[in-house]
Amino acid sequence: MKNASLADENLREARALARFAAVQMVVQARQSGVAFVQALTQAAEQAWDGRFFSARTIEQWYYGYQRGRFGALQGRPRADKGVHRALDAAALEALVQLRRAHPHLTVKALSEELVRRGVLEPGGFSASTLHRRLAEAGLDRQSLRAGTALSGGPTKAFELPLPNLLWMADCMYGPTVTTGTGPQRTFLFALLDDCTRLCPHGQFYGQERLEGFLDTLRQAVQTRGIPDKLYTDNGAAFKSQHLGIVCANLGIRLIHCKPYHSWSKGKIERFFLSVQTQFQPTLVFEPVHALEELNRRFWRWLETEYHQREHTALEGESPARRFARLGTSLRLVDTNNCLDRLFLMRVPRRVRKDATFSLGGRFWEVPTHLRGQLITVHFDPIGYARVEVWFAQRCLGAARPCNKQRNAHILASSNDYEPTAS
Repeated sequence: MKNASLADENLREARALARFAAVQMVVQARQSGVAFVQALTQAAEQAWDGRFFSARTIEQWYYGYQRGRFGALQGRPRADKGVHRALDAAALEALVQLRRAHPHLTVKALSEELVRRGVLEPGGFSASTLHRRLAEAGLDRQSLRAGTALSGGPTKAFELPLPNLLWMADCMYGPTVTTGTGPQRTFLFALLDDCTRLCPHGQFYGQERLEGFLDTLRQAVQTRGIPDKLYTDNGAAFKSQHLGIVCANLGIRLIHCKPYHSWSKGKIERFFLSVQTQFQPTLVFEPVHALEELNRRFWRWLETEYHQREHTALEGESPARRFARLGTSLRLVDTNNCLDRLFLMRVPRRVRKDATFSLGGRFWEVPTHLRGQLITVHFDPIGYARVEVWFAQRCLGAARPCNKQRNAHILASSNDYEPTAS
């Protein structure tokens, strides 16, 4: 039942993200001068999470978000939680392959062919499920038409007028660092402001994983403010539902570029080229031998050279100067909000009989009444400086590393064991 509860919570969060996207579309339309009724009508003409909703429903989401922010969009738990209606992996793969082979066929024709092949059982699926799964794979009719229309590349160059209206995010392979334990490959996560070409934050990590990008985004938000939009590619580190929840709580619209549209990330690709041709050659003459040393050298180059150098694309102005000149009304982090807690990773764990659970190759202790229970662990993956235990959607406090020697002293002093016969 606990597994079903976690799955239901993830489903409600995914639907809340779709509702948040619909609300953001209405907000942006109103900011552009579109009437409220017309903005709702435009939003109702698009599919959200694979479904179409009426203008009245989207209006309720809009006012709900105004009152309770992102939490008001999550709704109540389903009454039928734990009942799985999704297609199995084999049926979904067959549907996707058939759609790619015959993109002109209707969903009804595809489903009839899968029934004939024995992949689907008559009456064991719904048309809405097939439509939703195709939309999630980017193979619905609207996505296919858009992909065909945009396959020729970009149509116009663009640049937003103010800082923090749009950040671009990406990851590149970094240099290999020779440490005392051997060579270590590195990956650079970086963000780039579209208006000023300033890098709010960039950092090298030992792995290309979500926790590295979350750490980069958290430090960027703390130092440079909150962007309105975040534009990423479709890599695994950027497609996480947890990243979507973080952005929704901060009021950031998360946008993913279309597959094979690399030209849409040209500005941050140009920044990476500067890193490869201007920063990395300095490591040939003065090698680094630790990841921390590599980041210190990179940050020094970023602040003293890249940000201060005049850019032709900025009409001879430097990124630092343009950001200081135009960044007079940035959206800063609310000091009353716990930003670190918002960025914590979340994983489910089953508590063992000795009141411990495993995380990061270590055992952590929890209260004994949680033995055998399925808990959710919120943690900082960079050093595990913060590990929180959540149960039944409540934070029960911080977990602590298991110390077997200390527990042996406690056990002996409590006399809560059977003495060994002499």
